[in-house]
Amino acid sequence: MKSILIISLCLLFALSVQAQTTKEDETEAKVVKLTLAKEDADGNIIEDPEFFGTKDIPIHCYIDLNAEKPTLVKMRIIAIKAKGLRPNSQVVAVQYKTKNGEYGVSFNASPGKIWAEGDYKVEVYLNGKLAESREFKVTVQSNSK
Repeated sequence: MKSILIISLCLLFALSVQAQTTKEDETEAKVVKLTLAKEDADGNIIEDPEFFGTKDIPIHCYIDLNAEKPTLVKMRIIAIKAKGLRPNSQVVAVQYKTKNGEYGVSFNASPGKIWAEGDYKVEVYLNGKLAESREFKVTVQSNSK
């Protein structure tokens, strides 16, 4: 009889711990929206353009989060295949730790001089885990600044 009682208590405890773990996972930081943008010649922001030009400096990255708690947000821009750059090389990396109640982060990405023409991707990490990734293209045909 004692064995059954002990096993029952252990099962209840295990279910309680599982319920708490599930609830914590539900509140894990997530990217709600990832927006890339550039400025036109008049300084107006153009969100999610079809492509970026080699002189579109900086490229703006807006990351909307669902996290109320402080979250370490890291953004990386990788050259997938761009002229003069080694494939899959990191071009820009920046990070910021949000404060309580901050639901968004804005980063500006700038290369040394101009963007090399080619294919890129932006990766967003939350607390060290890849949360979102998106590809974009840089061309010389853009109406850049």
